[in-house]
Amino acid sequence: MNHPGTTTTGGSLIIGSAAPARAPGAGLCTVHYDGQGAMSLVSTLPVDRPSYAAVDPGRAVLHTVLEQQAGRVLSLRIDSGTGFQGPSATAASGGAGPCHVAVHPSGSHVFAAHYGDGVLSVIPTDADGMVRTDGPVQIIRHPGRETHSELRDSAHAHMAAPSPDGRFLLCTDLGTDRVYVYAFDPATGLLSEHQVVQLPSGSGPRHLAFHPSDHHVYVLGELSSTLTVCTWDPLRGALEPTAELTTRQDPTAPTTNDAAAVRLSSDGRFLYTTNRGDDAIAVHAVHDEGASVELLNTVSCGGAWPRDIALSPDGRLLFCANQGSDTLTAFHRDPSTGTLTPAGAPLGVTEPTSVLPVGQ
Repeated sequence: MNHPGTTTTGGSLIIGSAAPARAPGAGLCTVHYDGQGAMSLVSTLPVDRPSYAAVDPGRAVLHTVLEQQAGRVLSLRIDSGTGFQGPSATAASGGAGPCHVAVHPSGSHVFAAHYGDGVLSVIPTDADGMVRTDGPVQIIRHPGRETHSELRDSAHAHMAAPSPDGRFLLCTDLGTDRVYVYAFDPATGLLSEHQVVQLPSGSGPRHLAFHPSDHHVYVLGELSSTLTVCTWDPLRGALEPTAELTTRQDPTAPTTNDAAAVRLSSDGRFLYTTNRGDDAIAVHAVHDEGASVELLNTVSCGGAWPRDIALSPDGRLLFCANQGSDTLTAFHRDPSTGTLTPAGAPLGVTEPTSVLPVGQ
């Protein structure tokens, strides 16, 4: 019997890792899941620190950053059933410690955010969708303190997120509490600074998500464990913070907590964030067509240090990468209430840092 609200077809996930290639089980993992959320490891490609991955919107090509001092971007052809196949391509990412990668909606360019030195880079792809091996066409270094051992006031670019229409790119900088808005020129592949949004000191903007209406953006503050609700004007490329709320069930708890991931359901009614420290997934309701967000409850992530989460394509399962416990956990999701309930046993994977559904 199927659990109420679950899918019946299953699918595949690509799991990124922070582990060096020499670590047992390290690399890009392909995981299969069934309609009940039961997971099995299909294959592992042993590469060094593939911490975050993104898939080309129109082609079966996956791009991952290799989070090394001299960062790299690796492109691979993917088969959702068996993993990776055929030739690959690599390019210098243009900075140190790349921690996030995104693909332009057209597939023409890849954007990499670098935590190590605050660099945002633009890397073109070839006719087959693979990164061009000659590397970035643009490298932007965010201003900030040059001593990178100091978190505050040092530039730490953490996410590069193209707007749904591809006209703009938003980049969070955790160290300087800013969100940069860039205009993107598809003819040249170059970004130009359009707006800089200063968030409260110490918030540490890490990741963000666009509401399906394309009129609101949600920015997750890692250091403050807060979610900032913003209006977004897609025509003008204007971002404006309007409200802030906690991602923790008890924001006064003395334990250290670092928020990590933010995901929206495809209908825009529910939003999910992770709390590393509390080791919990927060369930939020989205109201007023995206203008307001309410924290409903939190549930245990089923492991430790939940780095990333993702919803299955049909939205009936949620997967969580628990970096601290070397596990991937699955949850049934009720589409009408947003409620999460554990689904099956955790799957052992080495230092998982990102979860990417593929093939559906």
